[in-house]
Amino acid sequence: MLEPETLGAAIEEKLRALTRGDVRVENLKMLAGGASQETWALDLILENGAPRGEYQLVLRRQLGGKIHPDALDLEREFRVMQVAYASSVLLPYPQAFLPDLLNRPAALLHRKRGETIGRRIVREPSLKHARKILPKQMGEMLAQIHKIEIDKYAMRLFLPQPPIEFSPARWIVENLEKNLDVILQESHEPHPALELGLRWLRNNEPPAPKDLVLLHGDYRIGNVIVDETGLVSVLDWEFAHIGDAYEDLAWSLVRDWQFGNDHLRFGGIAQPDEFFAAYENAMGVKLNHDAVRYWEVMGNMRWAIGMLNQAQRHLRGEEANLEFASLGRRCAEVELEVMRLIRA
Repeated sequence: MLEPETLGAAIEEKLRALTRGDVRVENLKMLAGGASQETWALDLILENGAPRGEYQLVLRRQLGGKIHPDALDLEREFRVMQVAYASSVLLPYPQAFLPDLLNRPAALLHRKRGETIGRRIVREPSLKHARKILPKQMGEMLAQIHKIEIDKYAMRLFLPQPPIEFSPARWIVENLEKNLDVILQESHEPHPALELGLRWLRNNEPPAPKDLVLLHGDYRIGNVIVDETGLVSVLDWEFAHIGDAYEDLAWSLVRDWQFGNDHLRFGGIAQPDEFFAAYENAMGVKLNHDAVRYWEVMGNMRWAIGMLNQAQRHLRGEEANLEFASLGRRCAEVELEVMRLIRA
């Protein structure tokens, strides 16, 4: 476990070199959450040099290993955040990228006030009004993300994307199959439910979309900041890639993101109708609900295999973490959800 004093001193050293001024870090504390990165809150005081002032920041620092092989490293995630911020997407201002902070990359972002923990967002009485308006707000904001011009910002040069011969769905299925084979070789634990899910995805592949879009890749309750007024910011861009818009639309329906409120399919706060309607209005499209169902199965499959990857990160010694280890045991819950969906 990294000590706050050690990390604070390292931040001060790096920022002194960048600003050529006196730097002081105060109130440094680790925050909950983060499958790919450590997250710390801090107050930064720049007493001279450029820029000056006091800043409330969040530090994100890379962990060892990856939940998915195509997850972005922090440098590329930071570039995506810069593009999204410039495109009027609600997210914390990306202040600075630090290539080497105690032997791992890190980034400093402006800190926004609000709730991020999914189980609190779905239950906290003070957020009752927010839960009513979040589906519409999140539908509109997802449309804003999907409208970002990929080629204007040369995003094809640094983001994962399907090869020209594959549809987005086929590309993901191929990657999931390869990933599951690696897990089987390492763990010697078969997962027939996931094998059946992959077969279903191959046999029911939808037509490729006319246009590919920038995907957030993890757009859901639990990866947003929420206060009493609703949506404050969109977080956690490490799974951004180029693909089919339905992937983002269906990801928020994955059962694990309902936080125990399984009767409310959109993030445990509502049915998805208003979320979809807001997206349709903002994009000027009509959604195909068969495609949504397909990508909901895909989302549960992707998360199930991601859970197994998290357990393997722990077992390989890439990132010793009991939460990661426990996710491997919980994979069976998502396998059951996959079986339920493909039987429907």
